[in-house]
Amino acid sequence: MLLAALSTLALLALGTAGTRSAWTAAQVTNASDDALVSQMALTHSYNSTTCATTARSTTATCPSTLGTVASPTTTRTDAITNNGTVAVTQSVTGASCAPVRFANGTSASDPMLPRNSVGFQQADTWGSTSAASFSGSGYATDLYGTTSVGFLGLLPTNFSMGVWFRTADSLGGGLLSLSASLSNGAGGANPMLWIDQSGNVKAYVATTLGTQIASSGTNYADGNWHFAVVVVSTVFLLTSVTLYVDGASKASAGGLTIASATSGYWHLGWANFGLITPPTSAYFHGSLSGAFVIQSAISGANVTTLNGSASAAAYQASLGGMSPASTWMLGDNGYTTIAGTSLPAGNLYDPCSKVNVALAFTNPAASIAAQSLTSFANGSATTIAAPAVGGTQSLTITTSAGTGYNADLAGLHLYVPISFGYAVSGAPAWVQTLSWANDPTEVFWS
Repeated sequence: MLLAALSTLALLALGTAGTRSAWTAAQVTNASDDALVSQMALTHSYNSTTCATTARSTTATCPSTLGTVASPTTTRTDAITNNGTVAVTQSVTGASCAPVRFANGTSASDPMLPRNSVGFQQADTWGSTSAASFSGSGYATDLYGTTSVGFLGLLPTNFSMGVWFRTADSLGGGLLSLSASLSNGAGGANPMLWIDQSGNVKAYVATTLGTQIASSGTNYADGNWHFAVVVVSTVFLLTSVTLYVDGASKASAGGLTIASATSGYWHLGWANFGLITPPTSAYFHGSLSGAFVIQSAISGANVTTLNGSASAAAYQASLGGMSPASTWMLGDNGYTTIAGTSLPAGNLYDPCSKVNVALAFTNPAASIAAQSLTSFANGSATTIAAPAVGGTQSLTITTSAGTGYNADLAGLHLYVPISFGYAVSGAPAWVQTLSWANDPTEVFWS
């Protein structure tokens, strides 16, 4: 905001000559020709980037994040500079806190929760953005899996599961799997789709008489999109496991056996290889899209139809006709959330209440004591001392494990819109706001 007050010599003459509209004289003088200029402007410098207000601006939407992106304890620093010419007051507000989710197009109450290094709205096989990228230790898990009666209970002996994938590395990694852990803990996956370090797509299913593994025998780690599906069918005592890639049957296994009933939680981008020889990495490095689980053995024609879908919408519509138990398209924006208090009771429940945050300022000194993200992000502004004119204030944001924190919370993306408010008292009452919101990077990793 910029105010310039310039006073110059002026003569105001109105009405007819001689009367000046009944005025005897009209004159304004500024003998010293003074000018007064005042400016309100703030800059935040953080995470190798900056966000600033300028003269005449009232709001600024800031890039990147003030949140901390490691778990469970880490820090973020910010340098706040008063570039203006007037003293200001300063406040900080956390609007809300909730975990980010990948929507389940079939069962809204069972989304996937992304963890660690996951990118959102990435290019998919159809030229749209219904894909997510996974790197480092990035993965996602659902909330309910198969843990009660029915299909949301033991996985039946007839089922189908599949996902689109794209990768170009030689590390391998889990694509879609079911295992006992709510996160990336112990418990060998069964069933499982994965890619090995040679680029072969593989499927694993445990049965009453041993294990069944089907392998594509082809290197699909070529940087292109591919569609992997495993179909398990049991008729009397005969179980067959068929692996499809890009709509074609690539391998099968089976015999006089029955697929073992199993339960657990669905995982994308990671698998526990406790029961078999793992690839170089348990974590997948690449992009995934259109994951699904169906409680029946779909036909080869069904697989061909899905593989030939002309768009993400057409693909999802075709899946809908096959009665899927779950569909995760993975086209989410990275800041759409699910209420933490709606998560199942236990380790995942209300994660924002189990991660603490503290803010410490210097020059001038101020602080917001360590408290849960739930308490901090309650929508109320907290007033703190502001940097003086021309001064730079340092801010350190620290997150830590709070009461009830556990390993199953590690890496969750907890979305917290944050804003800093600035004001000048008196007349005019200038106000500026810098906000960090509606961006997938505006998260604290738990």
